[in-house]
Amino acid sequence: MVGENLFVRETGAVAAQFHIPEAIEPYASSILATRRGVVLGKKSGIASIKLKCEELGLDAPAASHARLLDEVKSLAMRNRRLLTDDEFRQLVRDQEAP
Repeated sequence: MVGENLFVRETGAVAAQFHIPEAIEPYASSILATRRGVVLGKKSGIASIKLKCEELGLDAPAASHARLLDEVKSLAMRNRRLLTDDEFRQLVRDQEAP
């Protein structure tokens, strides 16, 4: 079990346990010098939104996370792929716009 995405998570249920690596990972990512992270797509959950906001230093209020999640899933399904960090940043900016 190796690869650059071994410690990257999409599903919301797993992302919710991201703060407890030993609960979701067979061994430490540091052994392979591989990054841990969250990607956003159709399987993401609220925890994924919160973690991605923290990772990117975005200040999206918790009240907007459900709406962001809906938009993430919609965009991911429409494009048939995961979202890029730039696409997520744009969704957050769009939420902030009046």
